[in-house]
Amino acid sequence: MKKIFLLITVLMSLGCSRLDMVARWADVTAVSRADKYFDLTSQQEKELKQDLQKDITQLRKELMPEVAQSLRELEPEIKKGHMNPALLAKNFMLVQDYFKKGAGYFKNTAAKIAIQLKKNQFDHFAVKVRADIEESKQDNDTAEKAQRTAYKRYRRSVEFWIGGISAKQQDELEDFLKAHPYPWALQNKSREHSLKLFLNSSQNPEALKKFVLDYYTDYESSRLPEFTEALNSHKYAFQIFLAEKFWKGLSPEQKENLQENLIARAEDLEKIAQRP
Repeated sequence: MKKIFLLITVLMSLGCSRLDMVARWADVTAVSRADKYFDLTSQQEKELKQDLQKDITQLRKELMPEVAQSLRELEPEIKKGHMNPALLAKNFMLVQDYFKKGAGYFKNTAAKIAIQLKKNQFDHFAVKVRADIEESKQDNDTAEKAQRTAYKRYRRSVEFWIGGISAKQQDELEDFLKAHPYPWALQNKSREHSLKLFLNSSQNPEALKKFVLDYYTDYESSRLPEFTEALNSHKYAFQIFLAEKFWKGLSPEQKENLQENLIARAEDLEKIAQRP
C-alpha cells in the first residue's frame, strides 16, 4: 500500500495523452501494485478498487487545479529569468507539500485495507520489500553504479521540462553527483527501518491503523532521522546547483521549452480535473 500515494507523482509528471491515460487507469495500476506486494484476495481487490476510484476522483477535482495554478504562477518568473536559490527552494517545498497532500487522499483507504490483512499477507509484503532493498543494494553497491543510477533519474527529470541537454550540461550534472552523491545506503537502511515499524504495528489493529494514517499524512515520519538529514542536504545542494550553475547554461530554446511545458502541464491537469 505504501506505493499507492506515489501515483500522484506520476500524475504530475507525464505528458498530456499519457497523463490522461494514467489518470483513467490509476485505480487499476494501484490495485495491481498492492496485489503484488500483499497478495490480495479477490474481495480485497474489489473493495480497494472501489475506494481508490473515489479517492482519485476527489484528488483529481481538488488537488490537480491547485497544482496547475502553481505551475501557471511559476511560468512568469521563469520568463523573467528569476531563477535563484530562494525561488527554487520555495518550489521544492511546494512540490513536497503536494506529494504529502496527495498521499493524504488515500490514507483512509490504506488504513481500511491494512487492518483487513492477514499475517501471511504481511509476510508476503516483507519478502517483496526486502527483495526491493536487496536489488537497490546490488544496483548501487559501488560509487560508480550509484552515481549512474542517480544520473539517469536526474537527467530524465530535467529533460522532461527543458528537452535534451548538451554534453556540457551532462558533465555538469555528473560533476554535481560526484560532489554530492545521493544517499542510497541510508535510503536502504531507512526502508528497512520503516518496514520494521510497519510489521511491528501489524501486531495490534489500533497501532497498525495509526501507523498507516500517520504514514499517509507525513510519509517522512517513519524514516530514519539520519536519512532525512542526508536527503535534505542533498536536495539543498541540488537547488543551489540548478540556480547558480545549471540555469545559467540553459539555451534560449531550453528556457522556452520550460515555459511552454509549465503551461502545457497546467492545461493537462485542468482538463483532467474537469473531466466527469
